[in-house]
Amino acid sequence: MRDTSEVVHGTVEMLKPDAEGNWTGLDLVPFEIIAERFIDLEHEAQTTTLTVSFAKPFHIEGSGWACPYRISSTGSDHVTAARGADSVHAIQMAMQGVHHELSEMAKRYRMSFLGTNDLGFGRVGGSEAAVAQCAVTTVSVSS
Repeated sequence: MRDTSEVVHGTVEMLKPDAEGNWTGLDLVPFEIIAERFIDLEHEAQTTTLTVSFAKPFHIEGSGWACPYRISSTGSDHVTAARGADSVHAIQMAMQGVHHELSEMAKRYRMSFLGTNDLGFGRVGGSEAAVAQCAVTTVSVSS
């Protein structure tokens, strides 16, 4: 695992989100890390670290809130922005997006967090009915 005790102040990284699903209309999104998780990824008898990073949510006028997240491993970065009705909902949707992506990866790789296969990214917050009524959210929340 990496040591994350060193904090860089005053700089917000700008990252290019994956083209697929980039609803923001932005070429670059601000990526100020608010939380990270380090997951052990086993593939072909090698163990490496997969890093999941969540960025500070931000508002996009007329479109809602975005919470960018990044999944990084073996030199590859996947950046996307989850959409929500407010900043908390955007974080919840980012967690749901990570859950979905890691579930797909788990079909090909063995992953663990703190020695268990529970990576900690399950369905979070809000009823499906409430989310379905949200005018700015077009993302499914089913697990």
